[in-house]
Amino acid sequence: MRLKTALPMTLRHSLCVLLATIGCGGGTPSEPQLMEDLELLALVDADGDGVVADEVPQSVRLSDWLAENRPGTKVIMLNAAAGWCSPCKREAAALADFAADYQAAGVVVLTAIFQDQEGRPADEDFARTWAHTFGLGTPVLIDATFATGRWFDVGTMPANMFVDARTGEILEIATGAETDADPMKVYRDLLDHYLATR
Repeated sequence: MRLKTALPMTLRHSLCVLLATIGCGGGTPSEPQLMEDLELLALVDADGDGVVADEVPQSVRLSDWLAENRPGTKVIMLNAAAGWCSPCKREAAALADFAADYQAAGVVVLTAIFQDQEGRPADEDFARTWAHTFGLGTPVLIDATFATGRWFDVGTMPANMFVDARTGEILEIATGAETDADPMKVYRDLLDHYLATR
C-alpha cells in the first residue's frame, strides 16, 4: 500500500532542508576516531621495521609506530588476517612487495593475525608459519584475543585500517576482498591519496 499525503509547502521545504543536511553530513562535525594504543606480542626486529620469525615475540604497542616514536612515518596500515580466510592469504602473498613499495614514502605496514586455519586463536607458532609462508618482512602482531576486533568485524575479512601516524586518527577502515587482479589495488589508491594530502 502506498500512502500519499499533502504537506504544506513550508513544511515540505523545511523537511527537505533537514533531510539534505542530515544526508550530506551537515550539522556538528564528529570528533575524529583515534587508534587505541593496544599492546600485543609481535614477531618484530629490534628497530620495529621488519619481522624476526625465529626469535621470541616482543611486547609492542601500536603507538610504537606513530610518527612521534618513528620520525618520517606518515601512515600506518594495520592489516587484520585469519588463517581460514582465503582472501587474507591472497593479500598476504602480495603484502611484502606492497610494503616495500611504500616504505620509503613513510608507510608502516603491520599484520595482526588473530585466528589460525581452524578458527582457533592465533599463537606464536601460527604467526611464525604465516610470516614464513608469505615471506613477510614487516612486523606480525599476534592478536590471540582479537583485540583489533574493536575496529574489524570477523565476518568481513580481510580488513585494513589506515591511520594518520602524526595524529593517531583513523583515516579509513577497508573491509572485504578485492576482486581486481591486484589484491592491493584499493589500498594503493587509498595510500596514494593519503600520502598526497598529508
